[in-house]
Order: sequence, then C-alpha cells, then structure tokens
Amino acid sequence: MGDWIKNNKFEALLLLVVIMVAVAAILFGRGKGELYEQERDSYQGYVQAVTGLKGKKPYPTSENAKNFELQIDDYEGVVDGLRDKLLSYRPDTLGEIAPAKFIENLNAARAEVTRMFDARRIEYPEDEFYLGFEDYTGELPKDEATAQLDYQLGAMKSLFGIVADARPSALLNVHRAELPVEKDKVEETSKNKGGKSKSSRGKEVSPYERLPVEVTFRSTEPVMRKIISDLVSHEDYYFVVRSLRIQNEKLGKAPSREDVKFEAPVDAGEPGEPFDGEFDDEFEDALPPDDAVDPEEAVAAVDPEEAVDPAAAVDPGPAVGGGEGRRILGQVLGAEQIDVLLEVDIILFKAKETADGKGEGKHSRRGPSGSETRP
Repeated sequence: MGDWIKNNKFEALLLLVVIMVAVAAILFGRGKGELYEQERDSYQGYVQAVTGLKGKKPYPTSENAKNFELQIDDYEGVVDGLRDKLLSYRPDTLGEIAPAKFIENLNAARAEVTRMFDARRIEYPEDEFYLGFEDYTGELPKDEATAQLDYQLGAMKSLFGIVADARPSALLNVHRAELPVEKDKVEETSKNKGGKSKSSRGKEVSPYERLPVEVTFRSTEPVMRKIISDLVSHEDYYFVVRSLRIQNEKLGKAPSREDVKFEAPVDAGEPGEPFDGEFDDEFEDALPPDDAVDPEEAVAAVDPEEAVDPAAAVDPGPAVGGGEGRRILGQVLGAEQIDVLLEVDIILFKAKETADGKGEGKHSRRGPSGSETRP
C-alpha cells in the first residue's frame, strides 16, 4: 500500500480529497435532514391552524374583522346605556342627617302610609307597624347609619305605596334586616396593589349595597302580579325581587262537605211523602187542547236551507228559562286568597368615589326622602 502511494502520489491525493468530500457531504446532509424535518413539522402546524381558522364563523378576513369591530362597538353602546340607566338610580346626595330628623321622617312616612291603607280598607298590624323600623320607636339611630336608613325609608315608603295602590286584603308582616352600618362593628376596607378597594377578607368592594326587606301580604293572584310588576318597573328606586313564596290561606284546612250549600226546592212536599197519583192527573189537565201536532207539519215548519246564527241566544226551555233555574251546589274551591312572602332587595348604588374608597360623591337624582343632608 505504501509503495503504491509512493508510485501514485497524484491518485492517492485525489482519493483522499474524494473521501474527505464524501464525509463532509454526509455530515452536512444529515444536519439539513434534521432541519427539513423541523420545518416540515412547523409547516404542518401552520396548515392545521389555517384549516381551523377557515372552519370558524366568521372567517377572519379583513372585512369580517371590520364587521366584528362594529358589533363590539354596538355591544359597548348597549352596555353603556344599561350602565347609565342603572346609575340613574344613584341618590343625588347620601349625607348623614341628624338622628332626630330621621325619626321625624319616619313618623311622617308612617302617617302617610297608614292613611293610604285606611282609605283602601287594607288591614295592617296597627300600632306595631312602623315600615320595618320598629327598632327606632324607642331609640335613636347611630349618626353614621342615618344616611342609608333615610334612603331605605324613602324606598319603603314607595314600596308600601305600590302595595296600597294594588289593594290587597291585608298586610301581614314586615321584616327589615339590620344593615351593616347599624351594627357595632363595620368591616373596614383596604386598597390592593391595583388600587382597587378590598375588604379585610380580600374581596373587592361591590359598587352597590343591598338593603333587604321581607313583606308578607294576603291578596288575590292578580293583585300579587300587579305589586311585583310595579316594583320591578319603579322609576325612583331599584327593587330586586330576590325570592317569592306563595301559600294558600286555607292550607291548614281543606274544604269539607259542610262547605257545600244546597238550596231548598220550591214547594217541596214533606220528606217521605209518596206520590198519590194526583200529579199525573194535574199534568194531563194542564195540557192545552190543541197540543197535538202532526209530525209532517212539524217537519215542514223547519227550513233546512235557512242559515243558523251561531251567536243567537238559545232558548234554555221552561225548566231554567225566565230566571227559574237554581244554583244547587255552592262554590267549594277557588275563592281562597293567597299569602305572599316577598324578599326584596333595595339596591343602593354607590358613588364612584365611594366605591373606590375615596369618600362620598354626588350624582343625578333627588335625595331619598326629600330631607336636608349634612356632609
């Protein structure tokens, strides 16, 4: 081998160059093969993504994207309109008032509501009825609670005005849940890193407060529907019917046979007295002499082509005609009324500054009960 290389140096050098080029080509080709596999896999991923986009509706073209943006703008307009409508329920002012002033407003509202109930003959708990504020018949509220209490008082006055206009038969009970500001300890709020107001438990503060109240009344079903309809469509206060419970007033006492009323028959004979045959004779004597009618004449008297008016009154016959019919069975079911329990939330929308923890704010709408407030 060594002698051949010495004798054929050119051929040996050429063979060495060929071997080196082959090795370099193999190494280079292997790297390109791996790169090709990677690019092919990436291409397949892009093909699948495009296929998925083509299957969506709408297809993401520039024209469809423009239409979608217009739909988003319309949606934002609807949301803004709904927000403005809800925020129109914000009270104009929500400052604290003197506790004595709140008691004065409470007595005036109670007098007005009871006058409406008396005028419409609606039963109510008389001396125990103070629109749900019975706790303040013997004591004054706290200064920091008077703002929300006065707003709730105005809403309760409107609520009972709706009830009075619907005219139920009786107002059975009113329960007003104690507000957080009325309690001894009020949960303090703090700011998180994003600047949003958070409670001590880490929950974000709601932009509104719920002032819950329960009202129980007795009425018919149409009256109940009117009360609910007027509540949810009120212009000055935002009422939310949280739950509804309906119960028949006679739930504990089912109708019995004694509830059925029978009317005594007219000119009835003594019970147990049999017929003695005189009835047949009297009936025969009462027939008119010309009562017999030829069947052919009876058929001829009816015109088969004559149109019959379906709206025409039908002669009920002598048995019930002329007001002689009698109602035998009295009404057993259907005359009962219903006892209705409404759990209603009066929504108090906070001012933006209040919701962010910066203080009270003033917005569109008059004060709760027309009373003067002091900051």
